[in-house]
Amino acid sequence: MKTSKLAYQQSERSLLQMTAAQARAFLLKPESYCGIDLSIYFTFARVLSGISKELSGKALATMSSKPREHEGVNYAMLSNKDGRHAWRPLQLIHPALYVSLVHKLTETNHWKVIRERFKEFQHLASFKCLSIPLEAAPQRKDKAAQILNWWQGIEQGSIELALEYNYAFHADITDCYAAIYTHSIAWAVHGKAETKTKVARNDNSLIGNLIDWHIQDMRHGQTNGIPQGSVLMDFISELVLGYTDLELSDRLNAAEITEYRILRYRDDYRIFVNSPQIGEAILKALTETLIELGLKLNTSKTTGAQLVVSNALKQDKRAWLRSRQGDPNLQKHLLVIHAHGQDFPNAGSLIVALTHFHERLNQIKRIDNPLVLVSIATDIAYNSPKVFPVCAAIISKLLSVLATKPERVDAIRKIHAKLSQLPNTGHMEVWLQRISHSFVPDLDYKETLCRLAKGDSIALWNNDWITSSKLKTALDPSKIVNKAKLRSLKPVVRPKEIKVFASERY
Repeated sequence: MKTSKLAYQQSERSLLQMTAAQARAFLLKPESYCGIDLSIYFTFARVLSGISKELSGKALATMSSKPREHEGVNYAMLSNKDGRHAWRPLQLIHPALYVSLVHKLTETNHWKVIRERFKEFQHLASFKCLSIPLEAAPQRKDKAAQILNWWQGIEQGSIELALEYNYAFHADITDCYAAIYTHSIAWAVHGKAETKTKVARNDNSLIGNLIDWHIQDMRHGQTNGIPQGSVLMDFISELVLGYTDLELSDRLNAAEITEYRILRYRDDYRIFVNSPQIGEAILKALTETLIELGLKLNTSKTTGAQLVVSNALKQDKRAWLRSRQGDPNLQKHLLVIHAHGQDFPNAGSLIVALTHFHERLNQIKRIDNPLVLVSIATDIAYNSPKVFPVCAAIISKLLSVLATKPERVDAIRKIHAKLSQLPNTGHMEVWLQRISHSFVPDLDYKETLCRLAKGDSIALWNNDWITSSKLKTALDPSKIVNKAKLRSLKPVVRPKEIKVFASERY
């Protein structure tokens, strides 16, 4: 029996609806710690629970020296963004610092301060933030709940606002996580004037300062940028962005601008107005507000006045809805998707299209010319690295159709050689290892996670600053590889390994 989207939404809860104890449990879940799509044999449950036990009732400082004096404390896995030279570091925060920060954040008094501050942000009548982390209903992934919330709140919410507003503006912050000034976190929680005094800057009773110091410890003392790749950092970014909303609201009130609505999902703004001039004035005010926080708008993603309904859907989705989305012939179907990927690399609609193709592929008994399909799927991944998990699943199914093991091994080596031409492909290598493991388990990969899966003894995080032997034992990186799952892997990637949704269609 299918569960309706409404039923799912009613059984989900925001992080801000949780008690301190519930928030701690949520943030210490493996999927909250690591939001990166990894193969199923990677799990951080043992490491996180072991460290949480060691740190229970204790300060990390009693078990360590100063982490900010050491480089490479966090582990950065590089992800290629465009199939060329753009990339971003997806960070696995040092677990001891992650758990320590979660413990501090969810102390009863600190959690109360955080929730009260968010209440101020959420009382802004013309602003609506839709990116507070959510815990999903049972049997459902938290990431699915978050995506559904985006779809319902941003896309569907934008279309509804066409009844009230004629124009929509779209704005986006440039490299938001990398640009956040860590001292601004304390401003966001406690107020800028209150925290810029010499006494307040060194007050370890202020949770804003504790967050700031933990992040500096993770980043060799840097005060610009927060790590990307966890629910915790998504939540901390919401503090800064919620404070931005508050400052922007004050600026607009001072200018007597009142006829507008703003929907925000993280650093993505949708601004609704009935006058293009008012929209431009709001963009100007937003720019000025961001400058004071060391942030700036991404001019390539900021648009002028557009009609609301047409602007509600992303350009790639509008194009996909207008296109021929499939074909009775399997190869032509994949080529249609390939053409869409050429026009809109790394697009969300491309992931959806490939997921549907994967579902179709699993229902077909006879597949002609599988190597041709492997080549097309590999080329899609080459130009859109974000889709590699689903492309890996497609390729694994096609490899299973090949008649002999030597054919499969040869195909895998060719895929590996092609993708190795790209720079910064750690995330790709993780998924290539997933589909090659059954056939070529000794294939050489540079990515550290892949080497751990092979059984190599290798450091993932820099632990030189840890002085406690028990804490170092809890940090053993070999614990993140579930060897039983690795041994039981099937050659074909199962749909549940890559699918966020059980049955939804957006």
